[in-house]
This record gives sequence, structure tokens and C-alpha cells, in this order.
Amino acid sequence: MLLVTVPAQAARPKAKVKTVVALGFDDGDATHFTAAKILDSHGVRGTFYINSGDLNTKGKLSVGQVRALARQGHKIGGHTLHHVRLTDLPAIDQRVDICADRAALLKLKIPVTTFAYPFGANNGDSQHAARFCGYNAARTVGGLALSACDYCAPVESMRPAMLYSIRTHGSVNYDTTLNDLKKQVVTAERAGGGLLPVVVHKVCARVCGDYSTTEKLLDDFLTWLDARKKHGTTVRPLEDVIGGKSRPVPDKSTWEEF
Repeated sequence: MLLVTVPAQAARPKAKVKTVVALGFDDGDATHFTAAKILDSHGVRGTFYINSGDLNTKGKLSVGQVRALARQGHKIGGHTLHHVRLTDLPAIDQRVDICADRAALLKLKIPVTTFAYPFGANNGDSQHAARFCGYNAARTVGGLALSACDYCAPVESMRPAMLYSIRTHGSVNYDTTLNDLKKQVVTAERAGGGLLPVVVHKVCARVCGDYSTTEKLLDDFLTWLDARKKHGTTVRPLEDVIGGKSRPVPDKSTWEEF
């Protein structure tokens, strides 16, 4: 009997990464611990932006949970001490708040390299403060758009031109649909790819406020994103795209210097 040797099928090369969806969860909400489990079930990681002064309070994550998120491979970012609107503060107060928040998070022995402006509110003083306090990048809310305009784009470049004002589409809210999120990703892909930060707040079994989404929507979005790998789209924390080491916070005596 003639034996015919069939050559092993060559492994299909992986699609080159062209678009990165960076999931950011703002405000240190207690529901984020469940959200992280959903991310874990899909083998992806996100960034959880923490108000360090609100840890261990009602409706917020505990210190133990934040440490657990970091152990699981998720990233922790700064978000001010108590979710203050930075643009309401003088420049020195912005710097003190951002630095104090980062210092508190670093005391947990967790590297903290990116920052998210509460409400997306920032100005030149805020951006300078984020950089001064040792962050490698800072993310706002808004600035990206699905349709073309003079000063907007559907996606950030992999190396954003303004590292301390990284743009997003609007927050994922109670009325955001899966199709809305799909459209953001597909539009980014068709534009040539890049960095697509996605801003999430509460994640509940059912809608639990204007700035909330459901566990099902998050799970469905991640399931759909898994199938986009063949288009060169993947999910990674913002920190993995920006890179850079965790720098120390400047000495406290310098925070109030002009």
C-alpha cells in the first residue's frame, strides 16, 4: 500500500495590529470589579482610573480590589483625589490634586502611568500638571467624531500628537448601543487604524444611571472585538500603546511652586 505524506498545513500568519481599542473605566466604581471579570473571560485587559481619596467608600472599589485588579494584569490610572472638575481650580491647586492622587496610588505599590481628566475637563494648566506629576499621558473625553470635520478624526494615531489630551468618542452611556460601538471601531479601521480609547463608567446588570452600561453590552462588544482580530484590531490597555516607565512623583515641596 502506497503511503502518501500530506504536508502539515502552515499556520496562518496573524494579522498585523492596525487598530487598538483601549478600554478605560472611570471613577473607581464598585461595579468595575465585575467588569474586570468580563474582560478576564475574554483574555483582555483594561485601565481602571481611580479617585484615590474615595477608595473604601460606599459604591467605590476597595484598596484590596484595586490591588487585585493590578495583580490580574489590569492597569491602574489616576483620576484626581475626589473626582474634581480641574478647570474650576487654579493651576497650583490642579497640580496639588493630581500629584497627591498619584502619590497615594503609588503607595499601593502599583505603577501608575496614565491619567484621565474627570468629566474630560482640562486646559493647559491641567495638561502641564499631569506631565509635571509624572504621568506619561492623559486622556480626555470627546474630540473624535465619526464624520469628517476640520479639527476632528475618527481615531487617534498610535502616537497621539497631544499625549496629555488624548481624544475619545463620547462616554459609553445608558443609550449607547452595540452598533454604536461597532461603528466607532469599523470607522477607525477604514480610516487606516490607530488608537481608539473607549470611556466606560458604571457597568451594571441593568442600566443604573445616565453614565452606565450593561454587563451584557460589554460582553457582547468584547465578543465582537475578538472576531475583529482578522482585521488587525485588538484590545490593549492605553499604557501598552503609550509605553514608558513609571516615574516618581516630584517632591511635595515643589507642588506649589510657580
